[in-house]
Amino acid sequence: MRLWYRFCRSLFILYFRLYHRGRVYGAKNLPDKGAFILAGNHVSFLDPPFFGLACKREAFYMARDTLFRNPIAGWILRSWNCVPISRERGDIGAMRTVLRMLGEGKAVLMFPEGTRSKDGELQEARAGIGMVAAHACVPILPVRIFGTERALPRGVSFPRPAQVTIVFGEPFTYPLPAEFDKKTLYLEIAREIMRRIAALEPSRRG
Repeated sequence: MRLWYRFCRSLFILYFRLYHRGRVYGAKNLPDKGAFILAGNHVSFLDPPFFGLACKREAFYMARDTLFRNPIAGWILRSWNCVPISRERGDIGAMRTVLRMLGEGKAVLMFPEGTRSKDGELQEARAGIGMVAAHACVPILPVRIFGTERALPRGVSFPRPAQVTIVFGEPFTYPLPAEFDKKTLYLEIAREIMRRIAALEPSRRG
């Protein structure tokens, strides 16, 4: 890992554990090597760094392109391994970048829902992650975060000291049929990922 990334990760770990009394379950399910997609729910701006600190390896992220408009913010986000992606339109360039990173054996965090939940509940999956999974043919690791919707909900600028819990599921691969309609398949893969995320509970130990 690069020094800056490791430094920031260390700070977030301290913040996560001390301020949010953070807990992580199922970390043994994280692959030690090789590419995989880390697929998580999304309820707060705190989710990406918290998922990253819970991952034992250096992770790469997808982030809304509007967050990169400020030059300083853009530099910081890129130094934290963030890849800009357009939420309003299909971003083929970003998807190719993700596929390239997976081809290089990296861990990439993606949000099947595409955007933050407005009410903290799980949303309908979008097909983007299904397309990446179908082309990359790498393990998918479902993960669910609890508490960030209270720690930093929409419209709140300063995080509250709510407890946060992260639960990792077991990695899986989606078997591709010999013949398929691409759009249907991509959406079905995305929905299967969301079903596995929904099955994760804070009581899970590991």
